[in-house]
Amino acid sequence: MSDSHILVAGDTPVDLLVYPSRDADQSYPGQPKFCVHRCNGGATLIAELLHASQNEHKQQVHEPAFEVPRENFAEQSASFITELEVFGKAAKPPYSFKVKRRQQLITKPVWYPPRTPIKKHDKASVLVFQDAEFGFKNPNDAVDFFRKSRSGTMIYHMARPLGTGEIWDAVRHGPIAMDGLQDPMKLIVVVSSDDLRAEGIDLSYGLSWEKTCEDFVEKIGKLETLATCANLLILFGCDGVIWHRGRKMSEPVLFFDPLSVEGRFTRQNIGYVPGIAEAFIGGLATKVAQLPPRAELHQSIEFGFIAARRLAKLGFRNHEIHDWPRYPFSDIMEKAELPEEAPNTLDIPSESMSAGARRWSILHHNIGDPVQVACHMVMKGTYYTANWIPIARFGDLIILDRSETEGFRTIFNAMHEYLSAPQTKPLNIAIFGPKGSGKSFAAGQVAGTAAAAVAAAAATSPRKIQHVRVDLSQFTSFENLSAAFNKVRECNLSGILPLVSIKAFDTEYAGSPLGWLAHLLPAMHGGQILDRGEMKHIGPAILLLGSSYTNSLENFEAFSEKQGNEKDALRAQEFLSCLHAFVDVIGLDQVNSSDVWYPVRRAVVLRALLEDREPKLKMSEGISIDQSVLDGLLMIPTYRHGLRSLKAIIAMSNITGKHHFERAALPPEAQLALHFDYPTFMECSRYNTLSDDLRETLAEGLHNFYIKIRKATAKTDKEKADLLKDPSLAPWPSIKEDLRESSRAHAIDIPRKLRMISCFLSERLDKHNLVERFTDDELRFLAEQEHERWNAERMQQQWALGQRSGEKRTSPFLKPLRDLSPEWQNVDREMVKSYISILPENYGIYRIGKFEKADLRDGTVGFKGQAITAP
Repeated sequence: MSDSHILVAGDTPVDLLVYPSRDADQSYPGQPKFCVHRCNGGATLIAELLHASQNEHKQQVHEPAFEVPRENFAEQSASFITELEVFGKAAKPPYSFKVKRRQQLITKPVWYPPRTPIKKHDKASVLVFQDAEFGFKNPNDAVDFFRKSRSGTMIYHMARPLGTGEIWDAVRHGPIAMDGLQDPMKLIVVVSSDDLRAEGIDLSYGLSWEKTCEDFVEKIGKLETLATCANLLILFGCDGVIWHRGRKMSEPVLFFDPLSVEGRFTRQNIGYVPGIAEAFIGGLATKVAQLPPRAELHQSIEFGFIAARRLAKLGFRNHEIHDWPRYPFSDIMEKAELPEEAPNTLDIPSESMSAGARRWSILHHNIGDPVQVACHMVMKGTYYTANWIPIARFGDLIILDRSETEGFRTIFNAMHEYLSAPQTKPLNIAIFGPKGSGKSFAAGQVAGTAAAAVAAAAATSPRKIQHVRVDLSQFTSFENLSAAFNKVRECNLSGILPLVSIKAFDTEYAGSPLGWLAHLLPAMHGGQILDRGEMKHIGPAILLLGSSYTNSLENFEAFSEKQGNEKDALRAQEFLSCLHAFVDVIGLDQVNSSDVWYPVRRAVVLRALLEDREPKLKMSEGISIDQSVLDGLLMIPTYRHGLRSLKAIIAMSNITGKHHFERAALPPEAQLALHFDYPTFMECSRYNTLSDDLRETLAEGLHNFYIKIRKATAKTDKEKADLLKDPSLAPWPSIKEDLRESSRAHAIDIPRKLRMISCFLSERLDKHNLVERFTDDELRFLAEQEHERWNAERMQQQWALGQRSGEKRTSPFLKPLRDLSPEWQNVDREMVKSYISILPENYGIYRIGKFEKADLRDGTVGFKGQAITAP
């Protein structure tokens, strides 16, 4: 037995699990038979998890000395009554159970020390301290034990009230070492986000990780003793963790699932499971005990995150028909960690947030070149970015922009609450955005996802929803609107929830710019509509009110104020007062000159359209499309009719049955001109992203480097003399214009070639993913690409194969690179190798995202992203 010890002490709440029996021999046929089982939580649950992971940490685990009363133990000691129901349709064990309802009982917790004390001079490597909500009956026992204990690291799971009380006053300076001194750096405090909210720390729920981090940085100072804690871990369910290091000048670290947000993982799986925080602490303590004393907490937090998610996914299980539900300890703790289980990590820029910097965005923070990432999203799949960029998904709707994510999640939360309880009045949601931005589609996908989530939580079939579409711009009288709302009433009478998409609520009617609002407000406010002189109730409904002339809420407010019509201004204010939620849809087009993220937004839609239009274009996870076509479709700033234009272009393209979308497959110029400015499209398709100054700098650098290479290759006196006569080796200001243009063309093509090895050229970012040198395979590939470009340039200028002569336009190098002598192959290799050295000081070459190098032996090149499974 190991001489190392893990001590677990504190609160040991008891759940009475009430669950259905699978026993066919029922006393009362036709009536369900229920069984009751006692299940320990808190410190006892943590100890059980640590016992299950003993093969990992190799230490003795000392569980709490929790004694069960002999008489009426259930009624006297139970803290919760938890009713379970069978989850799924497993044909054989193990069977899973989910929580149907849970009731807390009024009890006063008792603090329990470890059952088996360690020897007087022994030291525990880890002490786990489980707090109880609103304190213990015997807090002095806890303080006395702590003062006598000696441990390397202390993990304190804090409960409300936070940061107060005699126990916290004793432990907040850290565990006590053998010399009797406390070390605050070895204290790890674990707190749930719900407890922080209950203490008045206003943390947003389920909107975006950026918003959560901003709220945390702004509000954590309210709890002074926690803010100065060396290691404070905030649990956001099993979806994220913030590691705050209050005694170091270090920024907090966010551990998170890019495809999730607080509360989403449990909704997607088995629902609420008691013990998530305890599972996290069990995983955390396992690694803390296993790793060296000075090891960073990263690995420990990651395994705690994984353990919590495993419990949330598995729930309670039993292994035999007559067995009782229990926590699957071994499945949670003993399985090897899988790459897809690990959370993403990111430093939170707390200093810039505190200084009042603009809204932080993980998307903006992690993408150096939006166009490069957009191209990879189309070619490799949207979820290839999910190992470092948050993605929100609602059905077929995928969103990456932070503002849109928060807006649609606000709508989702409102719909989820609305559908979770009986209603009598409509839910009113405004959808602002430009024409052709897909407002109705997006809102419908969110509504369907919310209905499915509510149904999954209730273990029922999703509620039937019927779409009722109303276009006010096509209506000529109020009777048209009244007839549409009668359809809403009919849906309710049939037991179907109406999802009413009302388009152009801000359109003119009866000579008033916002005239339709007068007829919509009774339905929004009181759930009534005027029908043949009588006010009638329309019943519950989700009203999605889409704008036509106003692109945002701010724009709508300004629009209503500019009318100079007091009635319209009052109607606009009343309209806003009736809204339960709203979202500003940005759309696919470039909003303004500073909007560089529109290619990323567009890439998500383009990928989906190509997959639907011709499935044969998809090869494995990639889409086969000509680079110039992709560049043009992604980078053109504006489509004349928004999403409808992009859909029309894809529909008109000649790609039916084809495996590759080539340039010739696009519609003719006249047809394309219906949907965008054709000259602009042609410019974008060439992917000329260099500024004039940068292009000139690179072109001159390439020319000077070429001179250097040629001089280095001259061995004989004759060769050196010939160099002096070569006009292509004159200084940059003296060479002919056609030679300067050739160097410029080479410079302009650098971003294209870099993209083919998953790199990009950018102004200096941080050192993360900075390329200091290319690999041999990359240099070979870049040299081949450059020589192909040079060949195409010369042939386009009517050069031919022959002896070197600028006057006759002949060259012996107009052949594949592999057919050249090694000496001249090396010229191209050295030229592409120079890309890093010829850059201005304020520029660098970076790799896109987190990739591992792919095998380049088959003649392809690239980097393989982490495999991501869509939720």
